[in-house]
Amino acid sequence: MSFPFFQHHEHDESLVLLIDVGSASVGSALVRLNKGQVPHILATTREAIPFQETLSSARFLLAMNHTLERVLKLTQTSLKEHGSPKHIFCTLSSPWFVLKSRDIRIVGTENFKVTEDILSGFLDKDIERLKEELKETLPPKDTVVIEKKIIQMKLNGYEIKNPYGQTTAQMEMTATISLSSKKVIESIERKVGQFFHTESLHFGSFPVVAFSTIRDIFPEEKNFIFLDITGEATDVSLVNNDILGGATSFPRGKNFFIREISAHFWTMHEEASSLLSMFLKDTLEGKRRATVSEIVLRSRAEWITRLEKAFATLAKVGVVPRTVFFTSDNDVARLFTGLINAAKSDSLMSNSFEARYLDDLVVAKFVSFESEVMRDPFLVVEALLADKLIKNGL
Repeated sequence: MSFPFFQHHEHDESLVLLIDVGSASVGSALVRLNKGQVPHILATTREAIPFQETLSSARFLLAMNHTLERVLKLTQTSLKEHGSPKHIFCTLSSPWFVLKSRDIRIVGTENFKVTEDILSGFLDKDIERLKEELKETLPPKDTVVIEKKIIQMKLNGYEIKNPYGQTTAQMEMTATISLSSKKVIESIERKVGQFFHTESLHFGSFPVVAFSTIRDIFPEEKNFIFLDITGEATDVSLVNNDILGGATSFPRGKNFFIREISAHFWTMHEEASSLLSMFLKDTLEGKRRATVSEIVLRSRAEWITRLEKAFATLAKVGVVPRTVFFTSDNDVARLFTGLINAAKSDSLMSNSFEARYLDDLVVAKFVSFESEVMRDPFLVVEALLADKLIKNGL
């Protein structure tokens, strides 16, 4: 498949394309980045991935790629009046990636000089160990590193911002590593390549993107939890002392509630989704309201239990704070606000969590929009990081 328009069109240096691949939908945004100005979002698109009644990795990947193709076709129409993007950023949510925080400690018998090559070598060796640890769920030969970033360095026990050229016998690194399946990455690259001709395609994970954005928007927040609640999963990330210190996930998201309703009524996903929506808007009446209320109440309890187990896992690597930022679809934001606030943790004693939804009203203060463009909080968060990376020279 080829598109002559793109083959002959000059790249616009200020234009970037964002692609957001989630577990329930795929989105895209065209963003103009100019020095001294906030990111200006020209167009956005989001298409739902067909609901999977039973989850199969092969069918799920195929469904995602079909949805990605629809999104890219719609984006092509928008590009005709704006130009061709120089950079493309593709951000993955669960289950399309694995995020791990790693603590690496090197103690030598002799002093050595810290160089970029030495740090890269130590980090690559740890990545190989990580691949081996994950081999049951992600075969090493099918593993691609999409992000690796050192977020803290200590030499001889003291934190240091620029270690290069320093001499030490003891070094400690904290790094975040994002991994994905080669099948997933290559399938996205092929699909994008059918529509766009660029050598600048960057992959990342949404928790890392959100972590960077939250730090910029709320610089006073040094300790927080971030939840990315998607259709099929919830990613849970812990930030202590402005460092992304740990991450975990559990396979329960918005679609968990829809499946429970669908299973009870023996109905299709669309009707179950409508019933949940009516219940949340308080427009469902009679016996159906009582039944859906009972299902949601039972499902709430399981989701909270899963979240509390995730908090307990993260408590092993750091202090669990009260503040919880989260992203989700707008229609279920109120539901998940209540669930987060109802969760308990031994770390908080009798205090409750404070859920803070990253909605478009919050993040839109830092971007501008073309008239009548859909405000998509996921894509706005990604636009802010893309702007920072471009202005810092990637």
